[in-house]
Amino acid sequence: MAAPTASELEGLVWSFNQIRWLFFTGLVLFGLIYYRQPQAYLIDPGVLSMSGRAAIAFSLLGLLGAPLINEIINRIPLSYRRTYILCCAIHVLAWVYAYASKFSQHGAMIQIGAMLGVTITTNILWYLYPATREAVDALVRGERPDPEKKQLWDRRNHHSFLLPAVVFLMLSSHMGAVVRANGHAFLTIATVLVLSVISRFILEATHRNGGVMPSRFRWITACAAVTVGLGAGWLAWARNGAEQVRIERHAHGPATDNRPLLAEEIVLRRCAACHAAQPSYPGMASPPRGIVFTPDTLPRYAGQIAIAVGTERMPPGNATQMQPSERKALTEWATGHSR
Repeated sequence: MAAPTASELEGLVWSFNQIRWLFFTGLVLFGLIYYRQPQAYLIDPGVLSMSGRAAIAFSLLGLLGAPLINEIINRIPLSYRRTYILCCAIHVLAWVYAYASKFSQHGAMIQIGAMLGVTITTNILWYLYPATREAVDALVRGERPDPEKKQLWDRRNHHSFLLPAVVFLMLSSHMGAVVRANGHAFLTIATVLVLSVISRFILEATHRNGGVMPSRFRWITACAAVTVGLGAGWLAWARNGAEQVRIERHAHGPATDNRPLLAEEIVLRRCAACHAAQPSYPGMASPPRGIVFTPDTLPRYAGQIAIAVGTERMPPGNATQMQPSERKALTEWATGHSR
């Protein structure tokens, strides 16, 4: 059989420039959004009080340190497979614990997503792309690629098992009802990572078996997925479930005359720093999403307020120190007026 030509292999390897621009633009966007306002996006005084500079430095530590440690782990000899897997798990979970215990839950999820994204991308740039390019060049020359490098390629490709988690974590700010601050940031992020590995394993095993899940993996995979899924559901419900039931029961009655006034007072005290025509919050040039809270516009945004305040997404990092009683009262009012 004749070796493939260069023209036949054109496009087989993903362009280095494409992934390089994806990497750098992602870092720039992350910095512009989260490093400009770390007090709002990364820090939760209820978890740990720290300065904006300290939060940025701690974030950069993960973005720089995780890829370097990952590269060291990848150099473990191929014969030490269990040691390699154990080191990978400890490495990732250690970072998760560190950020879950220092940042807000939203900040920790975004940080872990960005850190894993950087780690996966640097792994591609440092090894997978050059190794693939080398294998393609060997095929063009009519030579057989080095089988040992193929094993190393397969090992480093295991990072793809975390790709679903990276996407979920980076989009977590848009799913407040799912990833609300439940007081279990470490368990929540760890659950997302485990579900990511399970889902990717199912896809890989099914693909290699001609589109059918191998019978020896079916029950184990199903039980693991159900167990972790139930755990994720408990984490999402645990903290606010009873309170939400109480709020729903009281929300059926008509709002009293003093309830809108109370809501206005809370919004003025805790939300107007950002949601005003001219925000007074440091670094905020315009109201988020153009939403300005006034007595006339509050009922219009009641549904969004109920979700954002009830799930503790707002205020970001509780920067304005909204009290639990205020959060309950505002959520109750917003739930009643959003019907």
